[in-house]
Amino acid sequence: MRNPFAKPEPSIKRRKNPEGEYAHLDTAELLDAVKKSAHSDHRADLDILLNVFLDRYQARQQELDDINHHLETRIQDEVNLREANHKLYEQQAKMAAMGEMMDAVAHQWKQPLNALSLISDMLQGDFSSGSVDQAYIDEFTQDTHQQIDHMVTTLNEFRTFFRPKSTEESFGIKRCIQSVLILVNDEFMQKGISIHIQSEKEILIRGIENEFKHLVLNIINNSKDAFEERKIKQRDIYINFYTDDTHINLEIEDTAGGIPKEVIHNIFKPEVTTKPEGKGTGIGLYMSMQIAQKLGGSLYVVNSDKGARFLLEILINKGSF
Repeated sequence: MRNPFAKPEPSIKRRKNPEGEYAHLDTAELLDAVKKSAHSDHRADLDILLNVFLDRYQARQQELDDINHHLETRIQDEVNLREANHKLYEQQAKMAAMGEMMDAVAHQWKQPLNALSLISDMLQGDFSSGSVDQAYIDEFTQDTHQQIDHMVTTLNEFRTFFRPKSTEESFGIKRCIQSVLILVNDEFMQKGISIHIQSEKEILIRGIENEFKHLVLNIINNSKDAFEERKIKQRDIYINFYTDDTHINLEIEDTAGGIPKEVIHNIFKPEVTTKPEGKGTGIGLYMSMQIAQKLGGSLYVVNSDKGARFLLEILINKGSF
């Protein structure tokens, strides 16, 4: 029998958990629910809604952080790859230039070695005929020293050409070009190539001299190869340097017929070459552009009536002494 005086047991009312109800809402709908709940009598729903919203925000923020970290990693990987490729291009350019220089030194030494061999043979014959006297010996010694001096000069230029330098210094454009020509003079003469330095006045610039020599050598060697490949008869290279109000300018123009139109706009990109497959890497002009930029300038090329004309422009504030 039910006791009429007993107090009824309290019943527990379980309120519906709105998290499951709201979890499927998109961000705009969730914000709208937050606004409505803020003005309703069920403020407890607002706390749960805010928790849902904050959890979703934190999840999105974590996704963004992960994406940003991934992008930073990819960017750093690309930078490292670019730096590695640039060092590889530098090494390839250096090895290619060294090969060119070894050929040049061989040409430079061939003539004096032949001359020394001829002088030695003449000495033996003249001694047998009794025509050797003090005057003969003096002339013989002078001729021998002249040929040896030529070889030593070539060797010294070759050594300094590849001697690494990291500090900038002031140097003269004309003297630097003449130094390059000492290395290539005999080879170019043998191939019938004449180089004309049209400027008389020396101009000083500031930078790494050996790198500037590489730039000049790359351009004139390209002209040499074009003369050979196209069987050009008139083989001239004109070098001119001058200043204007804002720049120091160096122009190198050949008579090799110019660069094909489909290539000329990409000629300074790595691995772009006009040479037959296996005879060119396309690294030389790419590195020349890098050197020009280190000097505070730019390197351009256009086709003239005669051939290709390369123009190096260096800002006076950067490149002048």
